[in-house]
Amino acid sequence: MMIPCMGTAMTSSIKCPQCGRSYSIDEYEEDKFCRECNKLLEVIPSSKVKGWRDLFPYDPYPQQVEFIEDVQRTVAKGGVLLTEACNGFGKTISTLSCLLPTKKQIIYATRTHEQVRQVLLELKSINEKSGEKYSAVNLASRNFLCINPDCRGLPNNEAQELCHTLRKDDECPFVHEIDKPPKRLPIILGRKELVDEGRRRKICPYFLSRRMAQETDVIVAPYPYIFNPMIRLMTGLDLEKKILILDEGHNIDQVGQEILSDTLTERGLSAAAEEMKLIRKSPRYINRLGEHLLRNDRDKPRLVKPRVLEEELEKALKTDIHTFIEGHAPLVDAIRSMKIQNRNPPVSYLNGLLGFFELLQTSQKSKYVGLYKRNYYGAPVIEYRCLDPSLAVEPVVNSADGVLIMSGTLSPIDTFAEIIGQEKAEKKVYDPIQKSEKIKMTIDTGITSTYKERTEQMITKMGRTISDDMEKVSQGALIFFTQRGFMNKCIDTWTRKGIIKSRTGLPYLGGKQLYREGRDANQNRDVVTRYKRMAVSIGGAVLCCVFRGRNSEGSNFPGDQARGIFLVGVPYANFGDPLVKAQMSFFDKQKRGLGNKWYTMDAFRAANQSLGRGIRGRDDWCHYWMLDRRYKEHKSLISKWAMGEKLIIRRTGSKTQSTFKRFKDDAIIEL
Repeated sequence: MMIPCMGTAMTSSIKCPQCGRSYSIDEYEEDKFCRECNKLLEVIPSSKVKGWRDLFPYDPYPQQVEFIEDVQRTVAKGGVLLTEACNGFGKTISTLSCLLPTKKQIIYATRTHEQVRQVLLELKSINEKSGEKYSAVNLASRNFLCINPDCRGLPNNEAQELCHTLRKDDECPFVHEIDKPPKRLPIILGRKELVDEGRRRKICPYFLSRRMAQETDVIVAPYPYIFNPMIRLMTGLDLEKKILILDEGHNIDQVGQEILSDTLTERGLSAAAEEMKLIRKSPRYINRLGEHLLRNDRDKPRLVKPRVLEEELEKALKTDIHTFIEGHAPLVDAIRSMKIQNRNPPVSYLNGLLGFFELLQTSQKSKYVGLYKRNYYGAPVIEYRCLDPSLAVEPVVNSADGVLIMSGTLSPIDTFAEIIGQEKAEKKVYDPIQKSEKIKMTIDTGITSTYKERTEQMITKMGRTISDDMEKVSQGALIFFTQRGFMNKCIDTWTRKGIIKSRTGLPYLGGKQLYREGRDANQNRDVVTRYKRMAVSIGGAVLCCVFRGRNSEGSNFPGDQARGIFLVGVPYANFGDPLVKAQMSFFDKQKRGLGNKWYTMDAFRAANQSLGRGIRGRDDWCHYWMLDRRYKEHKSLISKWAMGEKLIIRRTGSKTQSTFKRFKDDAIIEL
């Protein structure tokens, strides 16, 4: 039987008439019967294939229709599209609805477990509305899916090493070699379904997810599975002939750079030296590296070019790196075996050191930099940092057959495209779906947090301004500061000046009980829970947070939990940080002025992320106060959805203010 060419929205569909499972041409030609129920597969002509409107479970807004048509025109045909659309826009459901009919497998990359859950829920809604049975699997890490009690709870590296050893010695009770997909599995396999089926069938959920990724219509995976070439190779995740969706894509530059970078630590070297002693080998070379690290411990970080770093490390070793690798690589298996004999997890720190050296030798040195510094705990380390995000992004984009990079905060989108090496991609910013007249923004040019002007007088002025404006916020309010130290200094000053008042031993700002972001995840979770409870109560509450902190991204404050958001200062990266200077210099070499564009984009990306905490749906709204004159200078970099219908520019202490109105063509005109 001749089958029309598949791979576009106007193609035939092959599926089982009983269970509804879809099949590719290759699968059909291999076996014309359903793998689940043994029914003869049915080839449905293109005229009967459902379109996005048959799948979309809601009445679409005009903005969603525009978005879907752009995705069909670009991504479904193998192109690259960068899009910014507001929170609550329905990006996930819109994307799936228009790309599923193409019959290409979709790889949906996300950053958090909550986003994975949301994608699978949206697919379930599509199936319920359309009567289709589109399948999906959550491709996740061993630690997230493992049900072997010997491995669970171990750090990632140790769990991975132990898993490898248990399988090698045939000591894991769960089957990991899965030739054919098990029958009668749930059509959508999230973590719960994978774990439940794994326990019931005595199959490893991790390897079950990898096997099912070869079968399902949609794969939902974390970013490392996409950008780390070693993980892609190990898991067999092939991007060719697949559509790739990068959700919350505003951080893919940083994610890519992090994956292609590595760090040499004193702790890691000490552990590697102990491993050498364990197998009765001399650790003298590793000890020399440790001594070198301590000799170069300084109060200030020091940048070095990759060639210089390589020479310094070889001088410390008293041999060349290639010889060190050749002499030590065969010892890794011996270390793992000895650790198993001693009933310890078979993780090898020596292997980590070899990986650092291999990256140093094989990387494109013009796109890297070495950095001697102290880590968060004050210990000396050597970082080998990738400066070019496109090294991670371009191979991924070039491999896939259609790519969608979407987020609520890609502004300025043209600069972002340059940074990740996608200048030729289609780019689009969509109108918000919220009612713009309910969203208000005020920029105060009488306030700034620049280091030279961060006086007690200015901090006091900030506090009084926020206290006065807080009276206009009905319920919950968030305040974002540029650094934690600056936040604490402001709170201390406002308390001394009587701006923060005490009632029954509790602090209040602008009549609202004040909370402060927690230092660690557990403490912050408790603080946020108590804040949210008070925010929706009579009088409301205020939560002080830090840009790029625990509550600036990933945390949601819908409805009355955040009716006002105050940004105190602009979150520029520390200009004195040598790594920041190296990054700017690298981009300037690529294109004149690009370094400064990146520096500004990075700050406003963090600001826009914080603004997004207050609008989570179509009917949500928030009032914004931007307390720094620099927001006026760069107001075009503020995400469109946060601007509202009118923008007010005022100067604290002045009796005048200007009001600007946004028009359809994005022009902002003073009224």
